[in-house]
Amino acid sequence: MAVRIQFTTLLVRIDRLTAVAPDGVAALTARWSPSWHDEHLLAVAFMDMGARDLAAELEAMGLVLRDTSTGERVWRDIAVVDYYDGPTLPCPWLECDLARHVAWLKGTVPGPIAGPEHEHEEAPVRVSPEKFQQLLQSQHPHLFAPAQPPAPAKPARPGRTRPGEHEAALLPLTQQIAAELLHIIPLSAKIEAVVLMAHFPHPGEVVKAGRVLHAIDGELRSMSLPPLTADTRRMLEQLSRYESGNRLTSIEIKIAADGRVTTNFGIAPPKSADELEDLLRRTYGSVPEAKAPRAPAPQGFFGKLKAMFGAGPRVTLHPQPTLRHIPPTEPLSLFLDPLDGIHEGWDDEPAAANASTTANASASARPAGGAPAFDLAAFHSLEAARVAGTPPPRPAGFTASGPQLVVPAQEGLFAAEARAFGRVALAEFHRERPDLRFDVANDRLTRDLGALGQLHFTAWNGNLNRADLDVDGLASLDELLERLQPVLVALGGLGPVSNALGTRSPAGTREPVPVTYDELRRYLVPDSPYGSKVFPCWLLGAPPHTRVGLDLSCGLPNNRPAFGYLVTIAHI
Repeated sequence: MAVRIQFTTLLVRIDRLTAVAPDGVAALTARWSPSWHDEHLLAVAFMDMGARDLAAELEAMGLVLRDTSTGERVWRDIAVVDYYDGPTLPCPWLECDLARHVAWLKGTVPGPIAGPEHEHEEAPVRVSPEKFQQLLQSQHPHLFAPAQPPAPAKPARPGRTRPGEHEAALLPLTQQIAAELLHIIPLSAKIEAVVLMAHFPHPGEVVKAGRVLHAIDGELRSMSLPPLTADTRRMLEQLSRYESGNRLTSIEIKIAADGRVTTNFGIAPPKSADELEDLLRRTYGSVPEAKAPRAPAPQGFFGKLKAMFGAGPRVTLHPQPTLRHIPPTEPLSLFLDPLDGIHEGWDDEPAAANASTTANASASARPAGGAPAFDLAAFHSLEAARVAGTPPPRPAGFTASGPQLVVPAQEGLFAAEARAFGRVALAEFHRERPDLRFDVANDRLTRDLGALGQLHFTAWNGNLNRADLDVDGLASLDELLERLQPVLVALGGLGPVSNALGTRSPAGTREPVPVTYDELRRYLVPDSPYGSKVFPCWLLGAPPHTRVGLDLSCGLPNNRPAFGYLVTIAHI
């Protein structure tokens, strides 16, 4: 048999997996999806960088990812295969058919194909090496010597659009649609938000649904979006026929009370009319329904006479907001173009250097403030020793000494939230929790925790999936540590705080690693104006299927130090 390749697919040899974990196939397919397998290979597909997390988990189980014993890096127990380009490293035990996007164990006969019936979804979102290089050069110009000539560009795939072409065609249409939406809403409605969702199952076919959130006597109410104008329906049909590398399948337009207009474009499989209504119900179902106020009907002869002369009962009319269109955070070409290649970084080789050069480079790379620097050469030597079968000595790390971050044993506020956390509809969760306030503009529920900040509950596809407490912009590390004390109390009952530097998932951290204040002072040094430095921690006593994280961060926005913390409760 053979297995189908989709997006970036990580293949595991089943014979090697069962040698270290007899129930490994069942365990991985239960935790990772989408996945499928034949009698020789287990395949797990990814549209992001998640293949690294699974690879780390497999390595922790005892599998060897790569082999360098012959002087060439090759896949050993696993293989990462790209949908377009095949294996990202040489793999002597694997054969691939790039035309059909399938792979099988070398030496076996490829028969029936295990995997989804269709060969692929729409072409995945991909960022080309050239695009990444442009972004890197624009954000970090000091890394590039002025005299260095640009790398020659690879030939573009057929049908590639020019930069800005999508924006020039689509954004004016969505702006006109937003203006048309205001024309159909009664002036007696005090608008809090207008939401229009339109999905395009096929070119020329439009499935739509919408809500108007408005205030009556200070209370939030919801009503269905009135029937669209002919011009709006015409523009939606025009959007549904828009041609691009990845077919445009949906848009979502939101108009806030202050006139801010945001548009989200989608390329995921479109929803049916019932599914779209169900999504709106799960998101906004907690808001009571009520139509916009209307003037009462005139009573009696004199009432009708007053109405004829404009002196009858009236309702308050509200001016329409002035629209301010917010541009998308990412260029539309990232979503609507099948960009060249996806670079997972699996085949990066360290530059050859002698010992003195490596030592000097490590010393020069050490950040200000004495923060530990990552030694790539040491990492590769440890990996080579492990592949050769000689257990290497563990590198000497930071010795935990002095006062530490300690979570009390008694249950705190966040422990109660984590234990009650479930994947339920956001509207149902709101009905169960009257203490939460609905934030219309951001589709989330909030709760004010005083000195701790605001707790935000967010949803994905209408279902609750995450809670955050985010505080940023503190002027010093001392202020951060002072604000952190009540946070640790609120996290009480969730187990010890464990240092998560160098790991990407809680599965990679099994033993508590203390976090000391001394270590935080060495690491949290704001030395880069281009991004935040994050010290991640996890609480190892989180409930099943729940991750509780505490990220401490620092940066130099506007050339001023800024410290902060982020508490996250999320499903895994």
